[in-house]
Amino acid sequence: MRFSQVVGQEKIKQHLLDSSRSNRTAHAQLFLGSEGCGHLALALAYAQYLQCERPEANDACGACPACIKAQKYVHPDIHFSFPSIGTGKISSDFMKQWRTALAEDPYMSLQSWLQRIGAENQQGNINKNECEDIMRRLSLKAAEGRYKILLLWMPELLGKEGNRLLKLIEEPEPQTVFLLVAEQSEKIINTILSRCQHIHIPRLSDDE
Repeated sequence: MRFSQVVGQEKIKQHLLDSSRSNRTAHAQLFLGSEGCGHLALALAYAQYLQCERPEANDACGACPACIKAQKYVHPDIHFSFPSIGTGKISSDFMKQWRTALAEDPYMSLQSWLQRIGAENQQGNINKNECEDIMRRLSLKAAEGRYKILLLWMPELLGKEGNRLLKLIEEPEPQTVFLLVAEQSEKIINTILSRCQHIHIPRLSDDE
């Protein structure tokens, strides 16, 4: 996804572009905003821009091999973690549905995602197995990108399991970037909050 496909949020886009161009990309960033503000879409566009091989002045090129893979959500160095359902299940078990969901609606709500994967009355969560898989994935060397990026959607559903990721966030491998996309900061454990640069995403205007 490119920045040009994200509705509004011009100030946030410029901030992300400026930080990247000046080599001030924070290794852990929290995109915080209400449902529908576009925080997930912004994180997707930012991840693609960071991996783009021929970035333009204000956007990823959209045509290089890295962009083509990122736009299909199959870039080997852009990892996704998100709420899932079922005992012991992890994000990779739902990756096909995730890619389809992002292609159809990068502004989707948590409820629509859980309905898509058949949650019914179950609550989604990010469990111990998922945290261990994140650590495994990020311990590997980057396959082909400039960065190893983890986009973690809804970190408020980590609960205390988030403590398993503290060392990884606090002492990341070089060129590792964490993009956390959340709606309720008060539900995220303080030890994770304190290790992230907070980016507050405002609501879209009525016209937007």
